[in-house]
Amino acid sequence: MTTSFYTRWCPTFLLTFLLPATGMAMTCKAQGSGETVVRADLSSSVAIPATLPDGSVVWRSERLNIPVECAREQPGAAEEVFLYLNPENLQIGEGIRAGLTLNGVDYLQSNGRIATQQMLPGCSETGQSIRACPAVSFNLPFSVFIQKYGPTPPSGIASHLLDYRMFQLDSGSGMNPVPDNNLNYVINNLAGLRFVACDAELRVMPETVEFGDVAIRNVRVGEVAAFQRFALATSRTCDSPFSLNARFTPVSGTLAGDVLVPVNNDSIGIRITDAITNKPVRYNEPFHATDLPEGTYSATADFNAELVWQTPSPKPGPFSAEVMVDLFYK
Repeated sequence: MTTSFYTRWCPTFLLTFLLPATGMAMTCKAQGSGETVVRADLSSSVAIPATLPDGSVVWRSERLNIPVECAREQPGAAEEVFLYLNPENLQIGEGIRAGLTLNGVDYLQSNGRIATQQMLPGCSETGQSIRACPAVSFNLPFSVFIQKYGPTPPSGIASHLLDYRMFQLDSGSGMNPVPDNNLNYVINNLAGLRFVACDAELRVMPETVEFGDVAIRNVRVGEVAAFQRFALATSRTCDSPFSLNARFTPVSGTLAGDVLVPVNNDSIGIRITDAITNKPVRYNEPFHATDLPEGTYSATADFNAELVWQTPSPKPGPFSAEVMVDLFYK
């Protein structure tokens, strides 16, 4: 029996196809500065009480209103500007989730896109003439927050991320893959998030600050007409050490610098100051309230509510304003 082997030569051709480079439809940057990355820094550790109910906000960024300009990078039809959440598709951590407040609406989705209701006009210009295409300019009012959500991690560490890219502005045709080419919002130092065994109970003493009758005499705009002392008293039941930041947020009234002007009497304003340093405590801005180190189960922070004349001819009659107190754990 004979076995024959046949060898057939097959030529192989390696074809390389060169495709024309394509650019993305638009680029969005901060107006004026041209910035493409805005950062929020947790700055230090943030304590998350394990006893808080799911959905409790444990950190919130400052409220921003960034002026944005989006311009064309290639010709095309009109396109809507979108905000893409979590563009790197990362898990933020365990026992927490991130949210976005845009135009006063809270969004809790961890990915996907949100319409900004802004439209970049269509344009057929090409090459260097693309710069003549109309841009779209708008303000982007937002803040981001972190909630306690889901099972507490056994390690007590909520996140191992140093940075978390919260969103990127881009066109409806998709995200630009070039890093930091479009406006991004990044949260730094998430590794500082940690869980503690319990939360703190807050009492405002008194809950209602009454000024009584205020004499209208020797009125000078900006001077204090009267003041009343109040306190934030905190207590806890566990040994986990943490610090507390607080924030006074107006519920009613109008802000004028560091004073809150009641709706029903604009001749007077209410300013809050630290009772020890006499420095004003600005509304809507977090401040250090107190420390609860190991072995300390209660603490009190004292403040003054000052009545400050706003007009040289005050209007007699009652006035009222409401303020909400938020606690943040550090």
